[in-house]
Amino acid sequence: MLPELPNASLVDLFRQMWLVRRWEERLIALAHDGESFGHCHVYVGQEAIGIPVLAALRAEDLVFTTHRNHGHLLGRGADPGGLLAEVLGRATGLNGGKGGTLHACAPELGIPHTSAIVGGTVPIAAGAALAARRRGSDQVTTAFFGDGAMEEGVVFEALNLAALWKLPVIFVCENNTAEA
Repeated sequence: MLPELPNASLVDLFRQMWLVRRWEERLIALAHDGESFGHCHVYVGQEAIGIPVLAALRAEDLVFTTHRNHGHLLGRGADPGGLLAEVLGRATGLNGGKGGTLHACAPELGIPHTSAIVGGTVPIAAGAALAARRRGSDQVTTAFFGDGAMEEGVVFEALNLAALWKLPVIFVCENNTAEA
């Protein structure tokens, strides 16, 4: 059962989802128009998964995301223009144009790392949650990963350790097998 949310909160969530969708559609259009920035994986169709999860987190909580990271970055408050500049490899990008689309991150927004390795976020997030526990912090860590990551052994190892040690980590499996 979902919690009751005020209409203003629902409208804000919708606005964030709409921003992500429109931003991704613009990126797709740039690719079709011949703008060269390499291969990218878009978040179209997954907005209603990540945006509410991100809205429930606090500023001090950490997020580890995948190669489908644009929605998570925008949902955490990344500047849309700065993210686009990053994808295009420009010096004005979030990471000076060095991370590109697959490795864009925003440590100041609680996204210290992006992994383009399938399932790569899961053990990293478990490690960050363990570190938070050892520091005595109440910080929560969230790991987003696609359904394809369920074929990686390291994912099950990290899930088991997180459960065994009762780590403060949220694992979010996003089904992204559909064509975008």
